[in-house]
Amino acid sequence: MKLFFILLLLLTVAYAPCSIGFSLPLKRFLRAVTALLLFFLAIGMQVILFTGILPRPALLPAAWLSGTLIFATPMLFVRDLAVLFLRSRGKKPGKWNRYALAGILAVSGVLAAWGEYCAVKPPQVKRVELVRDIPAGLDGFKIVYISDIHVSRTSSRNYLWTVVCRANALRPDVILLGGDLGDLKPEEIRPNMHQLGDLHAKYGVYSSPGNHEYFRGFEEWLEFLDSVGIESLLNRHAVIEHNGAEIVIAGVPDEAKDNKMYEGRELPDLDKTLAGAPEGAPVVLLAHKPQFAHDYSAYPVMLQLSGHTHGGMVAGLPALLVKLFNKGFVSGLYEVNGMTLYVSNGAGLWNGFMFRLGVPSEITEITLRSRNKTETARD
Repeated sequence: MKLFFILLLLLTVAYAPCSIGFSLPLKRFLRAVTALLLFFLAIGMQVILFTGILPRPALLPAAWLSGTLIFATPMLFVRDLAVLFLRSRGKKPGKWNRYALAGILAVSGVLAAWGEYCAVKPPQVKRVELVRDIPAGLDGFKIVYISDIHVSRTSSRNYLWTVVCRANALRPDVILLGGDLGDLKPEEIRPNMHQLGDLHAKYGVYSSPGNHEYFRGFEEWLEFLDSVGIESLLNRHAVIEHNGAEIVIAGVPDEAKDNKMYEGRELPDLDKTLAGAPEGAPVVLLAHKPQFAHDYSAYPVMLQLSGHTHGGMVAGLPALLVKLFNKGFVSGLYEVNGMTLYVSNGAGLWNGFMFRLGVPSEITEITLRSRNKTETARD
């Protein structure tokens, strides 16, 4: 899915400079040369964003230019269709064509600026109550779930600290991290990456990996998390006793059988993960990608927590495409064969597409409610 998305993004970025170049009031040869130069410039800029190798002051303007081209593409495509239609009728486009180009670039620039602002600002808290058949002792049990932080050179110095402070302020019973914590190796990111170790919860902080941990030094990430007191759950579970009741926190590795980055590494194994778990205790499963929810629902899992999709990043067609490539799951709560799936919009952004429109980032506070206790209280 990610390869398809990257190719689609590159094609989208490439179309706009070609359309702009051929619209300039120049001779045909110069228009072609200009379009070609703009094409290579746009592709090169997007590759730089994918790698995230430049410092924040350079990446943010590059992302805005990239976003302007991306948001301009559908409007330019409609304009180009109108121009082709007129020419097929033997008519030449008038001054409206230049005005349309200027208007499209202006609107796209504003959308890109607003989308980038919404993406880089720290996430807000999203509160979710989940009523299930659980022991009364677990009523009010509070989970703080943080996924897809994607700390990188793009992140501001205060970003991660803000995430940590907002999570701690919720006074959770447990904090769960859903993968994609960073886009580089831990030592390559700002020294404040160690602020993850300041996360505090009554029963600890647990994590399971996303695909980006595999891309950028899997073993280094496991060692780093262990060094700051965060327990990684790789086909393992932990049992928490709360008010005389037990709840199981489980985690599986990321699933990508055909990716060379994963060769020789453990794949998800729910039988191994839940072996020895107390029978009847509700299970919360950390699984980065939501598209395997149907497989995991065959096991006694009450709640699967996933991320990866970033909620589609932009409402509308982009979110629909992300949904299609994740088996219908993109954001929020779903019921899957009796199991509840929650897909987070993510707390951060990916350098390759640094925009959010209508899909805000989030830190998720999930409060468990016992159905029996809730019904008794109503009576």
